[in-house]
Amino acid sequence: MDMHQRLARRVRQLTGTGFLAGVLLIALGLVGQSGTTALGLGLVAVGALAFSFRHHFAGVVSHPAADAYLRSIPPAPLLAGAIVLWFVGASAGELQTLGGVLGLLALLNHLLRPVYGLVYRVLGRVFG
Repeated sequence: MDMHQRLARRVRQLTGTGFLAGVLLIALGLVGQSGTTALGLGLVAVGALAFSFRHHFAGVVSHPAADAYLRSIPPAPLLAGAIVLWFVGASAGELQTLGGVLGLLALLNHLLRPVYGLVYRVLGRVFG
C-alpha cells in the first residue's frame, strides 16, 4: 500500500469516526440526556472496550473504503466521550449542537479529501 492509499484510508477513518461520534451526540441529545461526567466516562469506557477489539473488524469486508469506515466505529464513542467531558454540564440541546458541528467537520474533512491528495502529490513532486 503506497503512501497516498494510506492517507486516503486515514482520512476515511477520521471522517467516519467524526460522523459517528456526531450522530451519537445528537442521539443522546434527542433522548434528553445532558452532558454529565458519568456519561462522558461511560462513553470513554465503551469506546476503550470497543477500541481494544478493533482488530476483529479487519478484513470483515473486502472493499478498502468500506473497511476503513468499519474500522472507524470503535473510536467514535471515545471521541464523543471526550467531547462530553470537555463540555460537562451541556444541556441536551447543546449536545445536539456539538454533534451537528462534529458531523459538519467530518463532512468537510470528507469533501477536502481531493485537496489532501493534490497537496500530497505536489509536495511529492517538489521534495521527492
